[in-house]
Amino acid sequence: MMVRKCTLGLASFLLLASGNQAFAAFDDLDNTVDKKKIEYLDEYHILTGMTETTYAPERSLNVAQGVSSLVKGLDLNIDNMRFIKKPEASDYYTRISNDAWYSHDMIVAHHNGLDLPADVDVTTAMTRGQFATLLWQAVEQVDPDINESGGNNITSTQADPQIADHHSLSAIDQQMVEQVIHNEIATLDQKGKFYPDEPITRAEAAVMLYNAIELTGKLGSVGTIE
Repeated sequence: MMVRKCTLGLASFLLLASGNQAFAAFDDLDNTVDKKKIEYLDEYHILTGMTETTYAPERSLNVAQGVSSLVKGLDLNIDNMRFIKKPEASDYYTRISNDAWYSHDMIVAHHNGLDLPADVDVTTAMTRGQFATLLWQAVEQVDPDINESGGNNITSTQADPQIADHHSLSAIDQQMVEQVIHNEIATLDQKGKFYPDEPITRAEAAVMLYNAIELTGKLGSVGTIE
């Protein structure tokens, strides 16, 4: 049994505490769109670089990394849930060690409505479709009224997008990807394609996550990047 209470979580604390620090200087982002959004997430320890000077924007993101970034970026937590016993990853997943660095984030994801199968292989590359659907589930957890309110994105008045390559998505997943696009978290290419089955890159994930954080108002008093 658990009881949920309101709390100021880790991401909000990091945003407030680290606002005056300088962004990391990555030497492999010169040709990357939305470079500042990537640097922003690194600065607040949400989706960090591989080294102090390397971000590896084109490298794929695995499931563990993707889920961890969603939990941190959208400030998901179980801080004010009460449990009969301390939750462990093995209570919910069959292939995750309780000692893995991402085990707590996987527990948090489970209790915040992120739809991950019990036998998930967190070492596999996360697809664009997977990331988008989990991202929207996290957004809905942060703002349950997002589908009616539109969040902080008051300029999004376009009709529901038509995804040309939606056939590999379930009906529910397609609806969530459409919400991600409609709310300008991600975009389709000129052919109207989203490429849901392709691995998502670290750069793509960072930009989508930043846009979602902005949509939900989680950027707080620090504000958006210039």
